[in-house]
Amino acid sequence: MPQPQVSPSNIAGFPALRTAGTADRPLLLFIHGAFASHEPFANWMQTLGRDGWRCVAAGRRNQLGHGPAGVADVTIDDYVADTLRVIDALNEKPVVIGHSLGGLIAQKIAELGKCSAAVLVAPAPSGMLTAQLAALPALLPMVPSILRGRPLLPSCATCEAIVLNRVPQSERARIHGALVHESGKVYREMIFGTFRVDAQKVRCPLLVVGGSDDRVVSVTLLRATAKYYGAALKLYQGRGHWLLEEPGWDKIASDIGAWLRTTLAVAAPLPVAS
Repeated sequence: MPQPQVSPSNIAGFPALRTAGTADRPLLLFIHGAFASHEPFANWMQTLGRDGWRCVAAGRRNQLGHGPAGVADVTIDDYVADTLRVIDALNEKPVVIGHSLGGLIAQKIAELGKCSAAVLVAPAPSGMLTAQLAALPALLPMVPSILRGRPLLPSCATCEAIVLNRVPQSERARIHGALVHESGKVYREMIFGTFRVDAQKVRCPLLVVGGSDDRVVSVTLLRATAKYYGAALKLYQGRGHWLLEEPGWDKIASDIGAWLRTTLAVAAPLPVAS
C-alpha cells in the first residue's frame, strides 16, 4: 500500500488529522494526553494507515493557540464531551487509541459503549495517579498550580526528567516547544482519582500498552489498569512515557495494529505488487 497522506482537517469544530485507508477497516480515533495536541500522532497514523487503517486524531477545546486562559475551568468531563462530539460527527463507532490522559478518556468512551475496542497507551488510571519517587523533585514546582486548579505548563527540565527521559536529547526541546497549557483542574482530578470509570460497563476488547521506564504511569499502575479491565498488558522494556516519538515507536504502533487485526478479525493487507 502506498504511503498514506496525513491531511489536516476539522471535525466537530476541533482541529484534526486524517488518513485514508481501506473502507472495510474500522476507523481508529487517536486521543491525546495532557499538555499535548493531536499532532504527535501523525507518524503513528502513517504507519497504521500504510497497513490499511483509516485514522483520525482530533484536538479538544481551547488548547492549540488559546494559551492558559482557554483551559482555566476545563474538566475531564469536558474532554469526554469533546471526544463524544467528534465520534458523533464521524458517524461510526471507532477504535479509540488514547495516550496518557487520552487513555483515561478512552476508558470512559469504552464505558459509554461508544467504541468497538480501546488501546490504552501509558494510560492514566481510573483512580489515583500516584507520583513516583524519581519524579517528585521535578513535580514539586507544579504542585501549587495543581492544588489550586490553575492552568500550567511544565518546564523543559521537568519534561526531560519525567516524560522525555527515553527520548533522545536532540529531540526534547522540539517536543517541549509544541506542548500547550493544561487545566490544573484536570491534572488534580487525575492525581486524586476523582474521575472514575466503571469496569463492569466496559464490554469491548482492551489492550494496555506501557513502558518499563515510565516516570508518569508506573508499571504497578499499568498492571493495575490491565487487571481492572481484565485486559492484556504489553510492556516495552527501556521505554518511557512519550511512546509516541521514542525510538522504537513504529514497532509499538505496528504491534497495536497486529493486535487489532487479531482481536477484530480483520484481514491483513494484501502485499504491494513489485
